[in-house]
Amino acid sequence: MKKVVVAMSGGVDSSVAAALLKKEGYEVVGVTLRLFAEEKNAVKCCGGAESAAKARSSADALGIRHYFKSAQGLFSEKVIKNFVDGYLAGSTPNPCVECNRYLKFSYLADLARSMGAEYLATGHYAEIRKTADGCGLFRGADPLKDQSYFLYCLKRAQLGRLLFPLGGMEKKEIRRIAAELGLPSAAQAESKDICFVTGGNYNTYLKNSAAVKPRPGAILDETGRRIGTHKGFFNFTVGQRRGTGVYGGRRLYVIELRPAANEVVLGELAAACSPAFSVKELNWLAPAPAGPFNTTAQIRYRHKPAPCVVTPRGGGADVVFERPEFAVAPGQSVVFYGGDRVLGGGIIERAARRGE
Repeated sequence: MKKVVVAMSGGVDSSVAAALLKKEGYEVVGVTLRLFAEEKNAVKCCGGAESAAKARSSADALGIRHYFKSAQGLFSEKVIKNFVDGYLAGSTPNPCVECNRYLKFSYLADLARSMGAEYLATGHYAEIRKTADGCGLFRGADPLKDQSYFLYCLKRAQLGRLLFPLGGMEKKEIRRIAAELGLPSAAQAESKDICFVTGGNYNTYLKNSAAVKPRPGAILDETGRRIGTHKGFFNFTVGQRRGTGVYGGRRLYVIELRPAANEVVLGELAAACSPAFSVKELNWLAPAPAGPFNTTAQIRYRHKPAPCVVTPRGGGADVVFERPEFAVAPGQSVVFYGGDRVLGGGIIERAARRGE
């Protein structure tokens, strides 16, 4: 009997993943990572005390062994600090990717091996399939739940040791299975916030939890004319239109953040669209291309992949869109797809402006 460690967050997806693997005949062991100190017990989603209790209840209902493992220090350093530092540097970080990179598929994967498990499984909506070059990562079957975008940071060598039991299923089917099994998470509402940013307000988080103080500065238009003031450039993201504090006849969007000068630059829609951008920390999940190639690039979670030409360079790449794309934000992840297959991805380093 092959042994699999299942990352159990306390939600319905990871609980059903564990149930499906047990039904298939695996020896299933659930592990829940504790990501927050006791005083952070108000956190409602994965990593908090409430979710941990739900994970234990699900494991008991399934009759599988279950363990807790503290990863607070690693989470604080690799996810929360990266998040705060990113905003203070004028970028838009993606904490879910970093959590996958350092916690679920590094720390937890090592833990699974130390427990003698052949596989690590999660409740992600993505698929791993056999390919001519080994194994490949593909989009999940449910287009509304596909999470392959957040998994580009996996290593190719890992794919054969990972299981995503929900990849070929739809969410409604998962809930039906959970209800039939009497799992406590069957009717649980989904969290759409960043786990450590309660209420989804990252500005409040930076102020209250990261002790980031207001830094008044200028809001400029494309010509450099001052058109308003702000309380800190880190309160804005590229592409933002609402909440800038600048009103008038034109629709203006955030097109650039200038941390050194503490300035925010606004422009019209055309100025908020970039014809090209550069990528750093590129990771390939398919054979690395030898030169420029045509593909599609997804620059945020719900973005429709856009046709482009990618030219690899060292550990990064230069990307030119077929047509300019809206809100290419430094710090966000970009993922390259060949059809439904994840070819690779990285972090957006710099977006080109019109005329560059």
